[in-house]
Amino acid sequence: MPAKTKFDLFVREFGVENLARRLAVNPSAIYHWLRGSTSPHPSNAIKIQRLAKQRGVDLSLDEIYQHFREVGSENYTTSSLKPEPARA
Repeated sequence: MPAKTKFDLFVREFGVENLARRLAVNPSAIYHWLRGSTSPHPSNAIKIQRLAKQRGVDLSLDEIYQHFREVGSENYTTSSLKPEPARA
């Protein structure tokens, strides 16, 4: 399981569906961010930072993108890029 980052904890506490509504994005985008397969567009990262601040959470842009660097590196290793063997 990926490490819990400050960004991950904030998103899970705020709620994926709620955050998706507030950012006007599909919830699947949020799940991609949590898995580290993509990261938020800078305009969304700034909105996330503002939403966090409104809740009393100090979340920097560096912490948002650090999540992607940490979690993304766990998900995408050279072994995870190998094709699966064909099934009979």
